[in-house]
Amino acid sequence: MKPIVAIGDVHGLEKWRSIVDEHEDCTIVFLGDYLDPYEYITRRQQLDNLRDIIELKKRRMDDVVLLLGNHDLHYFCDRALPGSRYDFQIERFAEAMFNANIELFQYAYQQGNRIFTHAGIQHSWFVDDFKGDLTQPIAHQLNNPESIQFNAMLRLGHARGGRIGKIGGIFWADISELTDPLHGYTQIVGHNRVDDITERCGYNDNKIIFCDCLRNGKYYYEE
Repeated sequence: MKPIVAIGDVHGLEKWRSIVDEHEDCTIVFLGDYLDPYEYITRRQQLDNLRDIIELKKRRMDDVVLLLGNHDLHYFCDRALPGSRYDFQIERFAEAMFNANIELFQYAYQQGNRIFTHAGIQHSWFVDDFKGDLTQPIAHQLNNPESIQFNAMLRLGHARGGRIGKIGGIFWADISELTDPLHGYTQIVGHNRVDDITERCGYNDNKIIFCDCLRNGKYYYEE
């Protein structure tokens, strides 16, 4: 298997370009959130940047993975709650771009016991809320949810403004909620801003690696 690179939340930044150029022999996983920048980036630049990421995927279908985040879903999914910095001036362009290329995106990616999602999977959320099957491939279940399971995937936990006692789904889970990541797996996620790649290990052969630090030029790499 190829070495793997995971690029955290893009949010309009172009730093991914040099990372991709440096790792042409790797599988590249984008962890989602392509729009809604924290800093000033023109709307044209944001959309062009997303378009270039989509074109990269089309050129390298077998070794580029595009995951979706909460800042992507809210532009084209009526069931997704709008996140911060939602931009009404680009919504119709973003919606059209995502819908025209929706087959290129996915919710989760898995290589063996490594699982990539936008925000991460708390073990109790997968078992109790998503009603997943721990004996079956995890990413396949997340990429092919039943309607009620998709509701759980879209859920906000209490840490992000949801109901008390609730844990966020794979688009919204907060770092404070991911205290016991999915047992038996190593997860690589974005969504929660960190200054550098940050690991959290559990007691059930479980680990979660937070990678939302592209703004600092940092990314996940594993041979």
